Amino acid sequence: MAFLLRPDLPPGGRPRAEGSGGDELREPMRTNALESGLTRMKRPPKTPYSVPALEATEYAKENGKFDEFHKACYVALWDDGRDLEQMDVLEDIARECDLDWPELRERLESRYYQDVTMEQYMQGRKLGFNGIPGFIIGNGAFTGAAPYETFKMAAELALSGGHTVSP
Repeated sequence: MAFLLRPDLPPGGRPRAEGSGGDELREPMRTNALESGLTRMKRPPKTPYSVPALEATEYAKENGKFDEFHKACYVALWDDGRDLEQMDVLEDIARECDLDWPELRERLESRYYQDVTMEQYMQGRKLGFNGIPGFIIGNGAFTGAAPYETFKMAAELALSGGHTVSP
């Protein structure tokens, strides 16, 4: 589901503050990334405005390309440092995923998916999410990057009828 981590962020994003650690990830995200084999993962130079990418993701879902598109966006942002707000970046990703770029571009320009992405964001807020990534497992929910053991414990609790808790 779409979730606006920074709903007040304007188009164009916001440059990171001086002294905010450059492009290196902070803990625990750094350790979690390395443990997951994500050795090239870096922070983008600015806090990105993600609305165009979230809306493009809805198009990818409709066309059976969600997983492929989501992964390509992830690589573009975290590995390659590309700005997912930019139409040329979204075009490259769409074409890589065999999506109809002219149709997607028209939908992005018209804000065709604005209502659905905002509904998803509001649903996440109602469920208590205030960060990303967010997970619902069984009757429980939690946010934040977590190690494999946290997911295993949550799944075991859900399968036993228990409730998951925040890590």
